[in-house]
Order: sequence, then C-alpha cells, then structure tokens
Amino acid sequence: MKLPVGIQILGRPPAGLTLGLARMFDLAGAHSLWVIDHWMGLAPLGIWTPERFAAAKLIRNPEEQFDPFALLGAMARSTRRARLGTAVTESIRRHPVQLAQASLTLHHLSKGRFILGIGAGERENVEPYGLSFKGQASRLEEALYLIRLLWRSEGYVSWEGKYFRLDDGVMGLGGYRGSFPKIWVAAHGPRTLRMAGRYGDGWLPTHQMEPEEYAEELRVIRDAAEESGRSFRRFIPSYEMRVLLADSHDEAHRLLDSAALRLGALIIPAAVWRKAGASHPFGEDYRGVVDWIPSKVDPEHVLKLMDEVPFDVIHTFVDHGTWQQLAARALSYKAVGLRHVVMANVTPLVDPRAAPASIRGLVRLVRALR
Repeated sequence: MKLPVGIQILGRPPAGLTLGLARMFDLAGAHSLWVIDHWMGLAPLGIWTPERFAAAKLIRNPEEQFDPFALLGAMARSTRRARLGTAVTESIRRHPVQLAQASLTLHHLSKGRFILGIGAGERENVEPYGLSFKGQASRLEEALYLIRLLWRSEGYVSWEGKYFRLDDGVMGLGGYRGSFPKIWVAAHGPRTLRMAGRYGDGWLPTHQMEPEEYAEELRVIRDAAEESGRSFRRFIPSYEMRVLLADSHDEAHRLLDSAALRLGALIIPAAVWRKAGASHPFGEDYRGVVDWIPSKVDPEHVLKLMDEVPFDVIHTFVDHGTWQQLAARALSYKAVGLRHVVMANVTPLVDPRAAPASIRGLVRLVRALR
C-alpha cells in the first residue's frame, strides 16, 4: 500500500447525493470518509449570489449543514469498508459525555469503523450562539482526558476539571467487540500538538503546510507521546489537503482565480500569507478559520478585500493540478511521516461544471495510491 486516502464529504442536502457519493468512494477504495461539524458556513450571506459565485447557482443556501453524527449514522449503513470520521468536532457545543456516547454509537453502527476527529473549535460555531470561546485549548484537553476515562470505566465516575465535572456519572455503553473509536486531534499550535501526542491515536491538521513544516510539527507530537510513555508505533499522522483538480496544470491555474478561493484566502492564517510574501489584511496574528465569523463581518468590506487577494496566496494555500500531480504531492508528505491523507475537493465550489471530472480524478487518485 502506498498511502491510504480519505475523502471529505460535504454534509449538505440533498441527502441522496451525499450518501451516493459516500457509497461511490467506499467502493472505489477510499480508506476513510469525513464530515465537517459546522453550525454556520464560511461565506457571509450578503455576498453569496450567483453573479459572484458559480456554485451559488446550485447551492442557494450556503448555511445548509447536516448534523455530522446523524449523517455518519446513515453513512455507516450505506458503506462497508471506509473508516468514518468527524473533521472535526469540538467540546464547546458538545459535552464530552455526549461525544463519548455518540462516538461509541457510531462505532457500533459502523462495526468498528468510527474515528473521532476533534479540535479546539472555531469562533463562528460558538460566539454567535451565546457560547464562550475562552479557554478552548484547556477545554479540549479536559475533554480528551474525560472521554477516555469514560470509555475505560465500568462503573460510576467522579472527576472535576475547570470546565467539566462528573459526580458519579456513568457511560455504560461499551466498545464494539472490545474496540473503541480512535481519536485524531486537529492540532496546529504547540500546546495542541503536545495534546495530540499525549491523548490522540492520530493527527488531522487542516491548515496548509509544506512537508518540512509537517515534519517539524510531527516531531513535537512524537516527543510529547514519548514523554508520556506512549508508543508512537500505531499513531496515524494524517493531513487534510485542499485540492483543485484539472486536466492540466495550466487549467488548474485558470480555475484558481475564482471568487470562492479569493474568499477562502481571507479565511486562512496570516502565516500562509507570509509564505506567499504577503500580509494578511486581518493582521499578522490572524489565525484563519479559528477567528472567522462570517455573520459579523461587513459584506462590502469582504468583497473589497477579495478583489485585493494576491494570486500567489491562492496558489500557496490550494494544492492544484492533475490527479497524478496531486498524488505526487501527497507522497511528498509521506516521505516525512504522513500515513493517511484526506482530500477536500474544492473544485465544485470553483466551477460546478468541473465537479464530475474532479470526482473521477479523485477516484483515480485513490486507486493509484491504494
């Protein structure tokens, strides 16, 4: 096997199409299928029009989001081999006990195929709904500890942290045939990278990074695991690649210059802009999607900033080209420790007419790397 490939599935209506894509990629040999956990989309409603965004002709409401756990339950019945996971959830909207039970339920429904992808969260899914984003990293660490505590405890559990407390609570649902879901942590900063090493079975970063950066961050995780006395042999370092597929590299370059990716460029960290020799308009400390709240921005200001996005920034944060070139790109990360790549296909958002060809390209990529 060269490299296991996972596919991100958009969790939105129509349900039949979503489940059909999941079945197709499962039959094609994808090793995992992932669903995001969002209450809110990424595009401000005031700018999402067919005149600006090609995908708006088909996706009239960008805020339509299926609950990931319910959707993954349906996918568990419609697929047979691929692992199923959240990419990713968090413990601000969902209590660790809820996450522990939902994960175990999906592990049973999928016959042992569920992966709990979890991170520290994003402001857009928290603050507009009256929840606090303070202490998000500490909350994640408590949740990681508490979920495992519940899974391995057979009786009542008492435990107290800063954010969560159990007073003779219980999680009676056991594992599926003695196995429990794997936990993959969406870590990006030094603290959460160490958490991935101490508590995780895998790492699922979603921010763009080059192979040498990937190797350095993976080293932090490995060191934390070893300091905690954990074996790193079965740990799965993964990576979410944002991909645009085309028949040629030149065609991919043409597609890159789109409203969807100009907006996307505003929702990536300032560190990625610096790689392209540019300064992020939201400041040098901007953390990208973590800090982005589309319902709180001025639509007209966003449109102005989109027009000013340097092409080099888009070129940097989206992996693009033919399926063969993207396969080679994925293998460059394998050379520094990657063991599972997840493809997030942005092509349909850029040009819906290219969606069928991009899906065929992904299938060929999956089969080539299998």
